[in-house]
Amino acid sequence: MGSNVQLVWPESEAYASRVNNCSHANSTLTAIRAKLSAEQLEQFKTSCFGHLLNIDKIQFSGQIVHGVVLRRVAGQGVKDLDGLSFLIGCDVAQFTRQDFCLISGLRFGEVPEVSSGESAEIRLQKRYFIDEGITCNALEEAFMRCKEEDDIYKLALVYFTELVVLGRDKHLNINVNYLTLVEDLDAFNRYPWGSVSFDKTQGSLFSAPTKYTKSFENEEGREKGKSKVTGTSRKMRRARSISMVKCKGVGGVLKVSRMLPVTW
Repeated sequence: MGSNVQLVWPESEAYASRVNNCSHANSTLTAIRAKLSAEQLEQFKTSCFGHLLNIDKIQFSGQIVHGVVLRRVAGQGVKDLDGLSFLIGCDVAQFTRQDFCLISGLRFGEVPEVSSGESAEIRLQKRYFIDEGITCNALEEAFMRCKEEDDIYKLALVYFTELVVLGRDKHLNINVNYLTLVEDLDAFNRYPWGSVSFDKTQGSLFSAPTKYTKSFENEEGREKGKSKVTGTSRKMRRARSISMVKCKGVGGVLKVSRMLPVTW
């Protein structure tokens, strides 16, 4: 290691940890394949997420993710989150927004605001949900119950966004604005989902080591932490298969979860 490179987590203080991939790719894609008709699946393949339809076939390695995160280079603060640096061997490799989007195949750019326009009502919300706050569990149930062909496809896109691309916990509320956005399929497919997923993954990777606390220590006074990788977890896996620096997640070795996002 070069004398000028300092790690956020000193090698002498490294600890063992279990990293969980919180992207619900397996269950989500199983449901989507079962629910959509052959014609709708072909339509899904032409969407902005079509190339990720088989992402559940990629094997996730929590050990690689954890190992790379422990090699993050010190000196980066919240304002530097357009890319994190990692010491891989004797070289410092940076995982940036552009790297993440190139590997994940998702669009990136400025994230525009999504509104319901002049109407305060969101059609899909009014038709399929009772509560104002919609959890991922409720979204999944509505998708499986839906009988309207056009709405099945639209709910599938939002379902995939929330549980795979963003890896949101099922008990948490979705972003209801996506129910408005999906009404315009062209606008939905042009949306910079890569930027949204990268921000979630990046934040997770940035804060991961700091969430280790002594309450996890064993009798020897170290080891045994527990980490949680979300969303872009799948991405992490994909990046990992392409480059060592991407080993971690969608954004790169770091977070390539994937896609899918990574959370600790």
